[in-house]
Amino acid sequence: MQMPDAVTCLMGNHERMMRDFIDDPVGRVARWLRNGRLQALASYNIGRVRENSDAEELVEASLALEAALPEGMLHWLRNLPLQYQSGNVCVVHAAMDPHLAPQDQTRQTMLWGHNEFMSTPRTDGVWVVHGHTIVNEPQLHPQRISIDTGAYHTGRLTAAAIGPGTCVFI
Repeated sequence: MQMPDAVTCLMGNHERMMRDFIDDPVGRVARWLRNGRLQALASYNIGRVRENSDAEELVEASLALEAALPEGMLHWLRNLPLQYQSGNVCVVHAAMDPHLAPQDQTRQTMLWGHNEFMSTPRTDGVWVVHGHTIVNEPQLHPQRISIDTGAYHTGRLTAAAIGPGTCVFI
């Protein structure tokens, strides 16, 4: 199997929360706190941030995080696309509204999900490849391919090689 020469990285909810924390550390901290902030900061050797940190400590942590990022990474984070489409296959982080065309999706839906996404098949012929919702095994459903096998806690990262009439999980 040949691998593509280019890779397209997409914005996910964790990337968005990290970017929001850098831009507004006090106002955006609660959501990131519930979704891995302490672990992310620790991975950059930034400590002293706790659930009850005050505004000064949060701003200090935000500045330290921005300084710790490799050169160009913040620009990269700010410019990640929310979706990638090739033919009738659209890839997003979390979900798409099954009633809307790919170009009409909201940022909220693509990053966090949609209440009808898992239960309502699309009728426009578009196949959606997504993560965000952890499954035990990758799944192929009508118009939907689920590939999030919870790598952060299972150690299994799943990808899908998709071609005309075929989908092979790797």
